[in-house]
Amino acid sequence: MKKIFLLICMLLSLHASQAQSIVGVWQGFLTVGAKQIRFVMHLDKTGNEYRSSFDSPDQNSFGLQGSKTYMDGDSVIAEINVMKAGYRGLWNGKDSIYGSFKQGNFKTALNMKRMEEKDIPKPPSAPVRAQTPKAPFGYLAEEVLYKNADSSLQYGATFTKPSQGTNFPTVIIISGSGTQDRDGTMFGHKTYGVLADLLTKQGIAVLRVDDRGAGKSSLGSNPSKLTSVDFAGDVNNSIQYLLSRADVDKKKIGLIGHSEGGMIAPMVAVNNKQVSFIVLLAGPGQKGQEIWNFQMKRSFESVNLSGSDKELADSLITNMNAPFAKYTDYAMVESEIKLAYANWKKSVSDDLEKKLFFISPQAGILAMAKQFQGGLAWLNYFLNYEPTINLAKLKIPVLALNGTYDIQVSCDENLSAIETALKKGRNKKQEVHALLNLNHLFQTAKTKVQTYDTIDETFSPEAANLMANWILKTTK
Repeated sequence: MKKIFLLICMLLSLHASQAQSIVGVWQGFLTVGAKQIRFVMHLDKTGNEYRSSFDSPDQNSFGLQGSKTYMDGDSVIAEINVMKAGYRGLWNGKDSIYGSFKQGNFKTALNMKRMEEKDIPKPPSAPVRAQTPKAPFGYLAEEVLYKNADSSLQYGATFTKPSQGTNFPTVIIISGSGTQDRDGTMFGHKTYGVLADLLTKQGIAVLRVDDRGAGKSSLGSNPSKLTSVDFAGDVNNSIQYLLSRADVDKKKIGLIGHSEGGMIAPMVAVNNKQVSFIVLLAGPGQKGQEIWNFQMKRSFESVNLSGSDKELADSLITNMNAPFAKYTDYAMVESEIKLAYANWKKSVSDDLEKKLFFISPQAGILAMAKQFQGGLAWLNYFLNYEPTINLAKLKIPVLALNGTYDIQVSCDENLSAIETALKKGRNKKQEVHALLNLNHLFQTAKTKVQTYDTIDETFSPEAANLMANWILKTTK
């Protein structure tokens, strides 16, 4: 009888402790004009550290990561730097939080109720692509967590390795710009998950890692100040993790960098002697400012401009982009963009402007500045970065690939710049390949402008085979 009584007490105690936890999912309604918009907060806790993420289901936005979350007595405070927003609320110890939401100059009451699992809004289901890996994989897959030297950062990752053999090469996949999970989930595809699957099946171990603020990786302090230098530090921390594993050949560790990751890989490799080879997938060879100008011209200018019209349109885009490379202060960037447009507009009629651009360049680039307000330090670094300096220092084997249908990092110009830099540095172990009809995500596309989501292929098997064969040959 005594044992039963103690068991009941323990169960009641457990139930009470669970009921008193603020961890869970909470929903409130933001009043915006005449509309009520659902706003969902996910609260989690590991050890003494709280983490938060947010959804706005009515705007089809899910998984916005809180940059800092903590409790002050019974109050929960969550900062959301990606939105320049925050939430502060007083918890009643049970099922309600009474608080307010602030974004810029906008502030409104936001009271939240605890949600049951069945009522939590879910993101729209993405199509299941043919290449998305499904268990059993035919290789070993391990979910891992590791930290940096002072334990201020945590990384969540998946490590896959061949089920047979030893001394296989191991690669770290470095993602492109923007916050991505370890699988590179975007446009209904799991780009890095598929790439890891294709490579591991050919005898290569792969570590793919959640970016800061995604999945199980922490965001760290001062997220608005982060640049590619910080992300290079993350890669070095991942290398240290691999070195701690007994099943990793320390002489066969390489990097695969996609897009911005193709800029970060050489940054790491020139300073970390543990890196024995790198693969650049749509990596930049041109200076960041050139790539940015190329992308913005495609985004705003009318097609098939030529002669003086093209020069006039190009001059405006170039001049309005220049402030991003000069300043990290939003007010200065905004002011300089407006000034550049005003000076250009003095000699250009409204009709001519409409002919040159299919989207208002001033409105569009000002909106871009607003969007990047929390990431101007990153953008400033990227625009001023000269990839060829580090590329010319590389003596290890380098494989550079790009698709001829890439409209984000143009194939010919960037591969040519990469090859020139490697040859300047007298790198005798380099290969450069332009792959026909592949886009920026290395999908086989019908045209340059076919959108990623309309292509069922996630990653070209031919590109993966080329990569795998090169890595295996290089690390013999």
